[in-house]
Amino acid sequence: MSARCRPRRLLTTVAALAMLASLGAALALEITVEPPDGELASAVAAAVDDWRAAGVDVDAVDARVVVRAGAAARFGPDVTAWVALRGGGDDPDRGFEILVAPGAGPPRAALIPALGIVLGGTLGRGALDPVLDPAGPRRPTPADGLALTERLSAIPGDLDRNGRVDFEDLLLMAEAFGRRGVNLPADLDGDGVVDAADLDLLRESYTFDPPNPTGAR
Repeated sequence: MSARCRPRRLLTTVAALAMLASLGAALALEITVEPPDGELASAVAAAVDDWRAAGVDVDAVDARVVVRAGAAARFGPDVTAWVALRGGGDDPDRGFEILVAPGAGPPRAALIPALGIVLGGTLGRGALDPVLDPAGPRRPTPADGLALTERLSAIPGDLDRNGRVDFEDLLLMAEAFGRRGVNLPADLDGDGVVDAADLDLLRESYTFDPPNPTGAR
């Protein structure tokens, strides 16, 4: 492609294999980069600062993360980073691993959405849009930071984010029932699937409003 042509956008699909565990009492975000210096370590630090500058209280997220370059054979042509679960259940060493594809462009571009997922976000718009410009990473904006912060601070079960858990949230739970994925809004226990356990959690916060009688004001 000629240097004068419009830069080709890099499709950065962050293939996430695990859900972020329930945050509970905030302790600290621990990130280990292997190796601890070089381009990857600098990119991790820059990506964390990007989310912090967007207004996310990064240091209040309780998660352990290991970041390293992965083997090229583990990545498809459109996958530049994996977010995988390390350990599980009550394992005290439970945490996450971010594998970055070697030679896939600036690692910071892949790390911004990958770290966004670890912090509790879901792939979608803005900085969590998997399509990034190879000319430079799309840094999180205050709007991105606010959306992520609101997700982390929402009432458990308030799926439509209106400040209460009601019939509309029950409908959203029903629509999502049986789905599997990363950070699904209806996956209240964070195990990667929307099931009866999540319905039980929604029930704990549910507010029942009886329908108004016909003609009532």
